[in-house]
Amino acid sequence: MKVPRLLEAGSLEHPMVIVRSGFWQFNAAGLFHGDQALVIDPGIYPEDIALLGAAVTTRARSGPPRRVTQVILTHSHHDHIRGWSHFPGAEVIMPRVAAEKGPDARARIVAAKAKVDQRLGIEEKPFAYPHADRTFDRPLPIQLGELEVQLLPLYGHSNCCSVVWVPALRTLFSADYLVTPGTPYCRWEMPAMEAALDWLARFVEDHEVETIWPAHYAPLRGPAAIRAGLHQDREALRILRSTCEQGLAQGLSEAEILRAATQSARAWRGSDSKASRLQDLDNAQRMLASCRA
Repeated sequence: MKVPRLLEAGSLEHPMVIVRSGFWQFNAAGLFHGDQALVIDPGIYPEDIALLGAAVTTRARSGPPRRVTQVILTHSHHDHIRGWSHFPGAEVIMPRVAAEKGPDARARIVAAKAKVDQRLGIEEKPFAYPHADRTFDRPLPIQLGELEVQLLPLYGHSNCCSVVWVPALRTLFSADYLVTPGTPYCRWEMPAMEAALDWLARFVEDHEVETIWPAHYAPLRGPAAIRAGLHQDREALRILRSTCEQGLAQGLSEAEILRAATQSARAWRGSDSKASRLQDLDNAQRMLASCRA
């Protein structure tokens, strides 16, 4: 196991904790105010979850540790739902669609977690799919002491995704949106992903968002960086759609269209890696299906 790092330690002026996991550079988050705290997508390794819990309950605190009153799960992918039961007494909140996954979907998610656990050498008690105490399918404001936190459904990355907005901190926790700008991570339908990015672009302008913390990798700090990241993702999908539409109009085979689409994405981005190649192909396949619909 790689030791987790505390990227944001939290203070009275900036009551936010970020723990970076040694796996997938996952960013687990926490917020606190007064004697209350909450966590968002709590982490990968048990050590990540423990560090997050310790930091969010004790930072800028001279008295007894705070209580973690809410666990927020942005969506149902296995890296986001780990640790849901590690905070006894906390209310578990997740999108309604995620909470209502059927038995087959739940089994696939739990099996995916078990496979990664085996790879990482994580040994925990048997894992159960989260039991939600509260769900939402429209914007849900919650209060953490005097700190307002807004849970916002945003389907596109998946069919059950959401983001978390903290107005007082001008910070948006974007789940798996804007993880690596220029390589959008779509795990559902492309029209919904395109609409989600358009929604994000409007939201960050209307609400003067200053920082975006994706669930993996580096944050986007400042309006210029946020606008640039959104432009990269939106343009990447525009190029894929244009290439797929042109290929269909020319009567090219599926293999030819996918090859052209992934090559155009890499050429525009100007960078390449095994992970981005795999995601480019997945995005191209989803985009081609959308163009054929």
